[in-house]
Amino acid sequence: MASPVRRPGSGEGMDAPPIGTGDDSQVPARDWSELPLDALASVFVKLGAIEILMGAGLVCRSWLHAAKLPDLWRSVDMARHKVVDDIFDIFGVSPVEPKINCDVLCAMARVAVDRSRGQLEVFVAKRFVTDQLLEYIGDRSPALKAVVLVSCCGVSNQGFTQLVARCPLLEDLMLVFCPKIGGRDVYEATGRACPQLKRFRLKKRAFCFSAGKSGGEVLGFAAMHELRTLALAGSAVTNDELASVLDGCPRLESLDLRDCFNIVADDALRARCAGIESLVLPPLRLEVDDEDYEYETLCSRDVDFGGDSD
Repeated sequence: MASPVRRPGSGEGMDAPPIGTGDDSQVPARDWSELPLDALASVFVKLGAIEILMGAGLVCRSWLHAAKLPDLWRSVDMARHKVVDDIFDIFGVSPVEPKINCDVLCAMARVAVDRSRGQLEVFVAKRFVTDQLLEYIGDRSPALKAVVLVSCCGVSNQGFTQLVARCPLLEDLMLVFCPKIGGRDVYEATGRACPQLKRFRLKKRAFCFSAGKSGGEVLGFAAMHELRTLALAGSAVTNDELASVLDGCPRLESLDLRDCFNIVADDALRARCAGIESLVLPPLRLEVDDEDYEYETLCSRDVDFGGDSD
C-alpha cells in the first residue's frame, strides 16, 4: 500500500489534500461580458472604428451594447487601418481582407454615423470616401467640427461643398491628395459656409515644372477670415496671391508653403509674414513624399482634433 503523502512540517500521518481541493482554491474564470459599459467603452475607444465594427462589437450582446454608445462615435478615424492602407481605386478591394472593399467601408462609415446619433465631431478617412457618403454624413452630423480626407478620388467639388454647407461648425479641414477638390469658388464657398474655420491643410502633388501655372484658386482662402493655421503644400500659389490671403486672414498664426514653387522667399515676403509664429517656406529642391508620410506630418502639426478649439 502506498505511503500517505505528507506535507513538510505537517503532523505525522496527516494526509495532504488532493491538488485542486481543500486549501488549493481555484481562481474562477472571468466573465468579460459582465464588464461595466463605461469600462468597455474606455477600451473600445482605443481600438478605432474599423476594429469595433469588424470584431469587438460582435463578441457578445453586452459588447455590442457598449459598441453602440453614441459617445464612442464622436470621433471616427477610418484612415489608419491595414484594410484601408492597401485598397487601390483600380481594384477597390483590400488584399489584407478580400471581403472588405470600398463599398463595405462606406457601409461601415454609415453605421458609425448612425451610432453617433448626431454627435459626430471628427471624421477621418482615406481612399474609399464618395460624394454619397459625404452627403450621408452631412445630413446626420450637425455637430461636425473636423474632416480629414486622404487620397479620396471619389469625392468631387460638388460633394465637398454640399458637406461644408451642412456643417457650419467646422473648425478643421484637411485635404491630402484629393485631385477632384479645388478651385477658388469652392474655397470661397467653404469660408462663407464655415465662419468658425480655424485650420485648413491642403496637400497636392508638387512638381517643379508646374511653376507659373497658378489658377488663382488660393485666393478663395482669403474668405476664411478666422483661420489660425493654413498649409498649402504643393500649391501653385504666387507671392501676390499669398498677399491677398494674408490680408483676408489677419489672425493667421501658422503658414506652411512647402513645395510651393511659385513662391519667392525673399526679404519682402519674410517681412510680410513677420507676425506669423510658425512659418515654413518652400525649399529649393523637389521633394515628393508618399501620402502616409504627408498625412502623419500634417496631422502632427498644431492639431488636436480631440481637444478644445482655440
